[in-house]
Amino acid sequence: MNKPRKISAPRSVLAFLAFLALALSWSLGTPLLSAADEPEQSVKAAATVRMEFSGQDHVWNLPGWQGGFTTPDYLEVAYDLPHSLVQALAEHDPQCYAFRFGTAPVCTVKANANRTAVAGDTASSHMNYTPLYYLLVGWPSLFLHGDAALYGMRIASALITAALLTAAFTTTSRRRGAAAIGVLAAATPAAIYFGSVVNPSGLEICSALLVWASFASLVHAEPGAPGLRRDRILFATSAVLLILTRPLGSLWLVMIVVLVLVTATDLRTRVRELIRGPGARWTGGVLAAALAATLAWDTTQNTMGIVPQTNPKFTFAMGTYLTLQQTPNLIAQMLGQLGWNDVRVPQATALLWCGVVAVLVLLAFALGNRRERLALLATTVLVVVFPMAFEGYSGAAYGVGWQGRYTLPLAVGMPILGAEILMRRLGAVPWGAVGGTLRSLANTLAGTLVIAYLFEVWWAWRRYAQGLAGNTIPMPAKWTPPVSWPTALGLAVVGCIGLVLLLRRASAEVEGGDTAAVTSLTSTPTIQRSIT
Repeated sequence: MNKPRKISAPRSVLAFLAFLALALSWSLGTPLLSAADEPEQSVKAAATVRMEFSGQDHVWNLPGWQGGFTTPDYLEVAYDLPHSLVQALAEHDPQCYAFRFGTAPVCTVKANANRTAVAGDTASSHMNYTPLYYLLVGWPSLFLHGDAALYGMRIASALITAALLTAAFTTTSRRRGAAAIGVLAAATPAAIYFGSVVNPSGLEICSALLVWASFASLVHAEPGAPGLRRDRILFATSAVLLILTRPLGSLWLVMIVVLVLVTATDLRTRVRELIRGPGARWTGGVLAAALAATLAWDTTQNTMGIVPQTNPKFTFAMGTYLTLQQTPNLIAQMLGQLGWNDVRVPQATALLWCGVVAVLVLLAFALGNRRERLALLATTVLVVVFPMAFEGYSGAAYGVGWQGRYTLPLAVGMPILGAEILMRRLGAVPWGAVGGTLRSLANTLAGTLVIAYLFEVWWAWRRYAQGLAGNTIPMPAKWTPPVSWPTALGLAVVGCIGLVLLLRRASAEVEGGDTAAVTSLTSTPTIQRSIT
């Protein structure tokens, strides 16, 4: 058991800068509008900050179902948007290279020339999600123009992503040092990528990641331990963001809370402390208000953007089977399938990242007690089964279209729980026996993640610089980001190095902790029983 340490302001700042470097490498190093749904989401963000919260409801009749699309590609919905922004949206439309792996994004200049010339003063929004995310990222479009407005919204999203990941990293490392490896493993390339472009999936994933980390800290902290107030504030903030970002946020929150509570040693006592402890009332009030707000929005808006139309030939078994077939692809999407899900994750990244997560989960399962094993097993099973059940239930009305990033708010809990359990169990052993091994394990896993992440960066560089039919080292580049490729790639490298160094420092501090106190604690019957 480790005494919580105070994370110095410079340490937090360094972690924020490292995560921000990773996020900005995607924001500035990938083509505008190249991410899934980014054209529609950018329009939605620009419209929302101008107090136009939802588009007009238009129905598009398709074979077997109806759609309520309000996107630039399908319907014209009037919004008062700057002409320069509409022109930029037309100019960077990705249709000429999306799903064409050998084509570089430079094609947009020629392919969209006619669309840019006739771009009008109106555009349209994406699905009618709650406005919170769009208010948080759309504000740069109020004073920036054209491409600068689109990059500004990406940077705003990157700043939020870096802040949430920093809070999760410092919360975990403050309590249990090397357990922060779980946060790094949870922050997959896909998680950071979608948090660096204009897409609410990024906020949903990163806020869920912070919910996992902060609530685990609340559940396993000693009564009166320093930092509890900070953890409660982080939990409440991230929970509100999760609830108000996308339609499934409330369900994710409930599942996370239940799964983390299962790992508590004295469940009844811990629940009583969380409900009756300092700050419980205001936390409950804030969450209740967020739940009421999202319920009111979802019941008055066509949140999914689709008019349901039952398909009598569709069965629950059909939906689950079709989704089960897609499970390997969904896992790849959770790791690093970029663009419009057309830039596939490199095999090296998939194998190395899955290997790290497997090590954390399997070791934690081997060392954890019955409750901890149950929580790990339930989380792992839900990651696979939930999409199948959801598609089987809703597929008759909405079709089958689940994507891996939709599962990430739940899946990030696997490495976070695994690392938390593993370090807590090893932390109950005198450091003279396992301290060096624990630090070596954390550093080895972190190094593996860096290699896997940089493979993903290289793959994206190759795809956008020349197209995947080009050279292994894509030079000379057909398409270059405004900040240049050396800058974009350098940001990723610097961010990775910074996080590894911070994790090494956190691991070393744990090894040099209060060994006498740890030895004393492990001699008590309670701790001995929890180890076994």
